Amino acid sequence: MRDRAERRILSDLREGRREAYEAVIDAHYGSVYRFLLYLTGESSLAEDLTQDVFTSAWAAIGRYQGRASIRTWLHRIAYNAHVDAHRRRGRRELLAGGFEKPSSETVVDPAVEASAAEEVVHMRQALAELDADDRAVLVLHYIEGLSYREMAQVLEQPSGTVKWLTSRALRRLRSQMAGKEQL
Repeated sequence: MRDRAERRILSDLREGRREAYEAVIDAHYGSVYRFLLYLTGESSLAEDLTQDVFTSAWAAIGRYQGRASIRTWLHRIAYNAHVDAHRRRGRRELLAGGFEKPSSETVVDPAVEASAAEEVVHMRQALAELDADDRAVLVLHYIEGLSYREMAQVLEQPSGTVKWLTSRALRRLRSQMAGKEQL
């Protein structure tokens, strides 16, 4: 665990203090939601999963050992929630007979849409077209600002592997971007 304030919050969470829950939600809700929005591309699904993340976190607070920061722990729960939702969706589509590839259409955040240059829009589209694993490492590192060590905890991979995955994902993103520019 990182610091005394976080240890205090954890203690307060375990004691069931409402203020501690509110403080964690205030501090991390936006980050978890953004991460899930980038992974899912659907604002309503990201919202539902974000709520599930915090519900799961509160249910598991007694098992949280504090080896990672609360932020990293919440991102790990979010990543697992995304993987589970993706599996459930795939099973539902298979059972419903929908063998088509899901749409890769993304939801553009209104704030970004209003102020973003065309280049940023192309990058977001290229990012959305990457597979979920590539998108996850790029979002965790470049958008959420997690270190390789924190990413390794979220993804349950060695740090060296995470660095390699990030490098590979960047190459793929650049390739996607180059393809978009040629159109």
